Amino acid sequence: MSGYTAITKDAIIEDTEIEFDLYLRNGFSGSYRYVLFSRGNEQLSPERKEELANRNIQEFYISTDDTDKYLRYQEKNLDELINDEDKTTLEKSGAVYKVAENIVQDILDDPKSGQNMQRASEWVNSTVKHIIQDENAFSGLFEVASLDYNTYTHSVNTAVIGLLFGKYLSLTQHELDCLGIGLMLHDIGKLSIPPKVINKSGRVSGSELDTIKKHPKAGLDLLAHRNYIDGLSLKVVIQHHENHDGSGYPYGIGGSDIHMFGSISRIIDVYDAMTTNRSYAKAKRPFAVLAEMKNKMSHCFNEELLREFICFLGPKESRSEIREEDELYSTAYAVN
Repeated sequence: MSGYTAITKDAIIEDTEIEFDLYLRNGFSGSYRYVLFSRGNEQLSPERKEELANRNIQEFYISTDDTDKYLRYQEKNLDELINDEDKTTLEKSGAVYKVAENIVQDILDDPKSGQNMQRASEWVNSTVKHIIQDENAFSGLFEVASLDYNTYTHSVNTAVIGLLFGKYLSLTQHELDCLGIGLMLHDIGKLSIPPKVINKSGRVSGSELDTIKKHPKAGLDLLAHRNYIDGLSLKVVIQHHENHDGSGYPYGIGGSDIHMFGSISRIIDVYDAMTTNRSYAKAKRPFAVLAEMKNKMSHCFNEELLREFICFLGPKESRSEIREEDELYSTAYAVN
């Protein structure tokens, strides 16, 4: 028997096609009843929405069986949700994140689907709009990001951070599109790795590590001949584990041989992995991670881009000029 999930009433846009039933909840804890408010083939009129406001009703409920339909509804109407001035930054950011999670899961289920790749591209465009239009998008998107690491949440987190950082770096729209899609897909090659290796809680063996190191090439092989994937996105897929000093994989290239997108993705990939809970390590605080990246892992990264990334994540005032007088910033971030 299916249950019910609460959604804010503002998540449903007036006069749009709704493919799932909406319910209201009556009663008290332990004896709730769910009453049909609107069938899936009906639209929510302004009059009915005003009726809800007059009754001080803030939530709808949907059947858990309709969760996928609801997520696709949000995806279809994402631009309108982002443009709605009555919605908070957190509501918009939450919709952006949930839509991305659903898209990445579908891509991992069917990595050869051109339609799913088109959905990813449309999500990137919508997210860039959100970042440009809402000055609080930075904090909103970081707040809704998952703190638990798995392939799809990591892919969404890195894409979100990458788009925010790319906007900070003044990348063009085309570059942002390619970077965002590349980061959504960067770990797609892990589909070729047994889950018991990916999710292992202890130290991996030498042979298991060799298997893991094959995933960038596996991802490139999966995507390279698909004409809907831009070559810039493929740079992210193949180079996100290359280190600036040439000690990375799969090719062991370094310095200027690594494309800017490869260098950006290396930084973001490490940052997100270390600030989320993995099967073999607990999340670290952002301050500690950035200090470790700067002081102990600097050989992995392009120095200029790492400096920019640290400034990007720092206080707003420091994004244009590092505040040396701020002891917390100068010591924890150690950018000098």
